[in-house]
Amino acid sequence: MSPVDPVSRSAGTLTDRARGLLRDERVAERPGWLQAVHPVVKLLGVFALIVVTVTFDAPGPPAAMLAVTLVLAGLSRLPPKAHALRTGVPMAVSLVIVAPQAVVFSGSALAGPITVPGASYVATFVLRVGASVSLLGLLLSTTRFASLLGALRSLRVPRTAVTMLAITYRYLLVVFEELSRLVLARRSRRLRSATLRESWREAGALLGTFLLRALDRGERVGRAARSRGGTTGRTYVRRQAIGVADAAFASVVFAAVAAGVLLT
Repeated sequence: MSPVDPVSRSAGTLTDRARGLLRDERVAERPGWLQAVHPVVKLLGVFALIVVTVTFDAPGPPAAMLAVTLVLAGLSRLPPKAHALRTGVPMAVSLVIVAPQAVVFSGSALAGPITVPGASYVATFVLRVGASVSLLGLLLSTTRFASLLGALRSLRVPRTAVTMLAITYRYLLVVFEELSRLVLARRSRRLRSATLRESWREAGALLGTFLLRALDRGERVGRAARSRGGTTGRTYVRRQAIGVADAAFASVVFAAVAAGVLLT
């Protein structure tokens, strides 16, 4: 790859990270607290914690919930750097989006045009996002995808929704594999170093080709599925009994929900 090729570098990094994230279930196989919790209990508990988190109007409770998720991540042996990155990037994006609200709200001044109500609103919003994303990261990192689908089926989620989720997950792997091939072909056909302007000009052609090939691949995958009897599949899950880890996690969820009800 040429030294100045931001398109190939960015697309290649995105492809490698996405495929690694979708395929890597090593964390879910590690011995840890949340890994030992039954998928149904975990799914219901995380959903309850997210609902409680988004109901607060002050930054203190969401910050406490974010701290709890970090403790759970440590007890579940999640990679600290990866979990911090997955949580911090959405928080940074939400901060950029909601930052103007710090000067829009009227009230006593905090620093220059920033008001106390505005700063409180921004902090609360960003901490809500961080706690919610951290909870979702805990669920997805400590639960095998097949077990997650089985939990949804056990909770009587409509079969169509579960099937669409399964197809989307599997097709994402196919899409990123297609993007990886395009990036490799682009690198192998380049004989000289590209300028920054040339790289960005070629990005449009790369994106258009990728979309066309993704649509064509989707049509072929759909025809192959229909020829084999359709897309309705069966979710295989491991048998897992309710144990001490489930009771402990349920106690944490109950305490957080009770505290949220009392504080609101």
